[in-house]
Amino acid sequence: MALQGPQPHNRATRENLQPRYSSRKPILGNDILQLWMERVRKLGVRNLWLTSAPRDGSEACSALAALARQGVERLLVIKLKSYAEMDLADLVRFHCESRSSVTEAHDARGQLGVSLLDKLALDRMGTERESSRAATDDGRPPYQFNGYAKRILSASERQELVGDVLTGACAMRPLGTQVREQVWIGEGVNLADSARVIGPTYIGAHTTVRAGATVGPFASVEHDCVVDCGTTVERSTVLPYTYLAPGLLIRQGLVDGGYLEDLNWGAVADLQPAGLGSRILQRKARKQAFSEAPVDVFSRAASAFACDFVPSSTTAQPWLQVQL
Repeated sequence: MALQGPQPHNRATRENLQPRYSSRKPILGNDILQLWMERVRKLGVRNLWLTSAPRDGSEACSALAALARQGVERLLVIKLKSYAEMDLADLVRFHCESRSSVTEAHDARGQLGVSLLDKLALDRMGTERESSRAATDDGRPPYQFNGYAKRILSASERQELVGDVLTGACAMRPLGTQVREQVWIGEGVNLADSARVIGPTYIGAHTTVRAGATVGPFASVEHDCVVDCGTTVERSTVLPYTYLAPGLLIRQGLVDGGYLEDLNWGAVADLQPAGLGSRILQRKARKQAFSEAPVDVFSRAASAFACDFVPSSTTAQPWLQVQL
């Protein structure tokens, strides 16, 4: 079974895309990689490979073909381009019954980035650039998924998922304590007495919201952020380790460090020269990451790989193999 990070996607011009949006960023405290891993766990899969894809969108076809040469008979490939509440066992059943060498999972909008490949398809990948081409040549119908699915390749798509989670439209739940209706707070949050939190809203662990600030509605401020005095965050997402200066109005936007993307237009603004936003240095108190309570191999793999999962500008990250 293989998990691949997608090509970061943005509608803004490439010269102002630093840092680029990535589906590896937490969504209401949740890690999409971990959520897919939990679904894979139910299949009883023994081997897991993690990698990130090149930014040109091409797949590591030669690496997948090499798996076939190692004796892999069937491979489940999941690209982190969507969150889908899919029964993977049903996908496997459909694949076996259709007797196809490749089965792609689709919804009404097309491919979800989940596919099953048999050895024949893996062998062909040595010469084919895209597995989807092999699927087309196969001529078999795709696996049609009719449950909840949401693409997460762009900031605007991510915000749609945030809204669905906050209103209970899907199975994902915010990672924190529900302190009142449609308001969730993470561990160690510091809220000033005069700060306002308007649901539906999520504030992640170790985040500070200072005096007179307003968060919500339909807002997600992820872990280790600071929303300074009088700033309003509405229908927006603030990604981890972000500082927002006093007196800002963030509406229909995604803020990552010192960069603000408008969700409607995709334009990206640099907040740093004017001192309106910046990246917070990450907390160093992570020495006990693997030394506290026992952590299963999924958690270990994801934690070890999280920092390197965003694709480099040229080549994919090496495959990380985990034996379950």
